[in-house]
Amino acid sequence: TLVEAFAEPSAGAAGSKDKGLDRSKDAWVASEKARGMESGEVSFNAAGKGSADEFHGEVSLTTKSYEWEGKYKPRKPRFFNRVKTGYEWNKYNQTHYDHDNPPPKRVQGYKFNIFYPDLIDKTKAPIYYVERDPESPETVLLRFHAGPPYEDTAFKIVNCEWNTSHKFGFRVVFDRGVLQLYFNFKRHRYRR
Repeated sequence: TLVEAFAEPSAGAAGSKDKGLDRSKDAWVASEKARGMESGEVSFNAAGKGSADEFHGEVSLTTKSYEWEGKYKPRKPRFFNRVKTGYEWNKYNQTHYDHDNPPPKRVQGYKFNIFYPDLIDKTKAPIYYVERDPESPETVLLRFHAGPPYEDTAFKIVNCEWNTSHKFGFRVVFDRGVLQLYFNFKRHRYRR
């Protein structure tokens, strides 16, 4: 299910992916975990799970060489992400479901916290790209690029239109080595 796909990784799984790097022992990640989850939020920190359209999570990118590789050892940034899930009570779901028998949960938004504590050029903020997923039109790749000594990292997310108004939770901030990208998806109201 969707909630199982976003389950917290075990220390062994994270260690094998990141060559012995355990994200749970990082102070920034621990402070982000301590904030807790809001209602309907699930952690989104596991390596990608599932196949085809059901694959969500961190995507392993092809290894590339960087021009700064001779000076600095490339490494992946640490992250602590959340996915917001909930019910969509549109007219169809109101007719066919009730609170005792709710409709299936769907993804309503994401919160990405990517940690770049050792960024060489602290004046240049990391950027993100939304790229088309070659495998499925229902998902897209969200790629984060920062510069030396960090490699790019990417996540496969649901392909829906973002609500970019700060009133509805949109936030892009790079402060004290942490890039925060928060967004919710637009809700479409049915009209006659």
